[in-house]
Amino acid sequence: MQYVNYDAIVKNALFFKKKLGNKKLCAVVKNDAYSHGIERVASCLTDIADMFAVGSLKEANEIEKYGRDILILLPLSSFDTARAVECGFVLTLDSFDTLKVIIECSKRYRARVHVKIDSGMCRLGFSLQQLPRLLQQLRDKNVVVEGVFSHFQGENKNSCDEQLNYFQKCSKIISKEYGNVTRHIANTKAVLLDGKYHLDMARVGLGLYGYGDTALQPAKAVTARVIAVKRLSKGNRVGYGALYECFRDTDIAILDVGYATGLSRTLTGSRVLLGKRFCPIIGNVCMAMCMVDITSLDVKVGDEAVLLGENVNIATNQVSIYELLCNLH
Repeated sequence: MQYVNYDAIVKNALFFKKKLGNKKLCAVVKNDAYSHGIERVASCLTDIADMFAVGSLKEANEIEKYGRDILILLPLSSFDTARAVECGFVLTLDSFDTLKVIIECSKRYRARVHVKIDSGMCRLGFSLQQLPRLLQQLRDKNVVVEGVFSHFQGENKNSCDEQLNYFQKCSKIISKEYGNVTRHIANTKAVLLDGKYHLDMARVGLGLYGYGDTALQPAKAVTARVIAVKRLSKGNRVGYGALYECFRDTDIAILDVGYATGLSRTLTGSRVLLGKRFCPIIGNVCMAMCMVDITSLDVKVGDEAVLLGENVNIATNQVSIYELLCNLH
């Protein structure tokens, strides 16, 4: 079961507004606001965020009533592009294929776009060498370039600096043609890393939900219910594949959460909070259940274990906090 503290999201957003000073805050609410509830999050941030970033036309439609510019981060189908242009949403222009669709859909209504630059992620976006051709094809079209953006690969400062320098070269070319466009490259980590990455706007996702700095408050708590307790003898093996062997007489609790509800099988060994003690997950995580070692702890059926939130974070090198927030419920 999950609980969301929306007051925490507001406080986190205000933290970033203060950090950014006079620069704009784009609240990233894609994928149902990282599974925090896109409409509720947007309603809480409507007087704080300067822009919302979403992943689809459906998400843009869901939060249109909250009165902020909405940037759709992913390329859309021809049908959805036409609807997005008509609604006045800001589209991501990431490739010449996307450009063809946007130009075709802009014959009746002006299309608003932010140009995506591939500064090193090797995912979406134009290279520096492609920009002259892009600008040539945009001339005399009913398309207005309002922004230019990119995305950092990671948190290494040297890498970020290299990407920033490349991005600035690209943004200068765009700005020469279209004037003072909104430049943005920083995500949560980059906002916290150095003010030089803030540019005109920063896209903050993970930080809104409470991760990235000790001053932030995690907004979502996920719990699982104890559905059984049992006593095992030394030498008993637990779970699929019998991979875990009890090295002593062991008390275990079975929780009603598994990989079908977002608890990855690679999280065996991670610790959940039961009562006031952290208890390790033992044996392979099952589809709808997992087992934890509760030896010498007074636990009964119906008790709740905390998997995320309340100072509990079971993220690992294999399973990131992003995955947990989006999938664990």
